[in-house]
Amino acid sequence: MSYKTDRTASEIQKCVSVIMRDKLRNPDVSPLATITGVTVSKDLKYATLYISTLDDCDKTVAALNASAGFIRHELSVALKSMRTVPSLVFKIDSSEQYGRRIDSILKEIAEHESHNRGN
Repeated sequence: MSYKTDRTASEIQKCVSVIMRDKLRNPDVSPLATITGVTVSKDLKYATLYISTLDDCDKTVAALNASAGFIRHELSVALKSMRTVPSLVFKIDSSEQYGRRIDSILKEIAEHESHNRGN
């Protein structure tokens, strides 16, 4: 990513976090939801926000996507300097699940090697 898209992604992450905490009144959005990352297209027209939560992540992401218009409007108020505010898409951040899977595979390998050494 370029400096401009990185900076825009960072600002969107901060502002949407505040909007979710202070202004969004959707009961299906978990209060434990966290934005773990944002990617912005090169033309700054689209932004993908990655969400992680301890609760039902699918339900939270669906509710956030349903509220994307409201969040985008609030984002336009917060980011007055932007000519156009990107369209928002919320997705589940699967990196935590991926990390847990890698950890379990590494543990299996370590157990298998220690078991083979014992023979």
